[in-house]
Amino acid sequence: MKIKVCDALCGAGKTVSCINMMNRETDKRFIFITPYLTEVERIKQCCSLRRFVSPEKKYANGFSKLNDIHGLLTRGENIVSTHSLFACYTDETKRLIREQGYTLVLDEVIDVFQPLRINGGDVDLLLRHNIAIHKDNEIIWSDEDYSGVLFSEVKQMSKSKNLIMYGESFYFWAIPPDLFGCFSEAYVLTYLFEYQLLRYFFDANSLKYELIGTRREGNSYDFCALNEMDRRVDLREKIHILQSRKRNGVGRDPFSLSSGWFERNLLPGKSAVTELKNSIYNVFRYDFEGGSCERMWTAFNKTKKALRGKGYSSGFVAFNSRATNEFANKKYLAYCVNVFMQPWAKNYLLQHGITKISQDMYALSVLVQWLFRSAIRKGEDIWVYIPSKRMRELLDRWIENLAAGDDLKEISYSALNKPEKPRKLREAFEKMRSGKDRSVT
Repeated sequence: MKIKVCDALCGAGKTVSCINMMNRETDKRFIFITPYLTEVERIKQCCSLRRFVSPEKKYANGFSKLNDIHGLLTRGENIVSTHSLFACYTDETKRLIREQGYTLVLDEVIDVFQPLRINGGDVDLLLRHNIAIHKDNEIIWSDEDYSGVLFSEVKQMSKSKNLIMYGESFYFWAIPPDLFGCFSEAYVLTYLFEYQLLRYFFDANSLKYELIGTRREGNSYDFCALNEMDRRVDLREKIHILQSRKRNGVGRDPFSLSSGWFERNLLPGKSAVTELKNSIYNVFRYDFEGGSCERMWTAFNKTKKALRGKGYSSGFVAFNSRATNEFANKKYLAYCVNVFMQPWAKNYLLQHGITKISQDMYALSVLVQWLFRSAIRKGEDIWVYIPSKRMRELLDRWIENLAAGDDLKEISYSALNKPEKPRKLREAFEKMRSGKDRSVT
């Protein structure tokens, strides 16, 4: 099986290139997977001659969407559906895909891992009664006669053969490695793929992939070899990053605003979270223009309540959002997290032989996707508050690399901040900004 990864910036024509391919290659059957229902309708409209259909939940006769997709696969229909259903494919789904020779398209990478709220006591009960079995840190469902709802989530996830136990009581689902092997070929449409969890997952399971790009063909786009793509995009006059010692003081340390930092600073008597909340309010009130309808901000879900404030609360967008166009009117942004890979996800990869993991580029890939939910995706100016020094400087260097066509080049935060050369580093950044200032003072 061939996996082709179209690694291109948002707005570079990835989906359009794929639509053109699907309309052109009428001898192939496609399954198009996208995060959002709006994109489902887009594929149906733009590929009307291919007659894409979506699985339905048929309440009248009790069929679920998973059962319905089996009927569509049996008939060889072109299918478009969401990521959530893709995560539920069973052995029967895989068999039908393999028999019909489908081509997979993943519009944006699927969540490789999904943490689950499963009670350890419930799992122990299932294991004691042989309803499920524990094998190599996986929980595998074994009672095919069970039809209840109490353990339905455990049953659904374990039937995919990849419900994994981490530690004593934490469970997460991982993509079954054999899922991709069911397809004749596969396309992944994303950006900064080599630093995302799916890339590491491919490597851990010896799944080979090829990077491709896009090129403009008249008024449209098509796929091309990666080295044939002009990657240069100059956003230096479009993305205005707030440079303020006062506002950014709370995020000066490398791990400030990380998940662990928030856990420590949400304790009684700690003032850092209050300081950050005040900074967000003041940035939107005094530093940035525009009304509340143009504001977008983010934080970890567990800190959202502590940080929300007057004039911006309704503009919350999850820090790891991708693919949606819903927020393209937002021009004034606050990205109030410092991203690191979850320890249990990193541990899974380490156990599977992946030792070289770029935490900085992983964080940057998450940040860039979030930024491109905003008005920058339409080529409009945006003003961004990023209190984390680490996240801010990674973005700053990426913008420079993008303008030179080196946007896939790895960036290391420690290399940007070598302690033995602080003055030279400051001078380099001053020189880099001269004549093309993106800062807001």
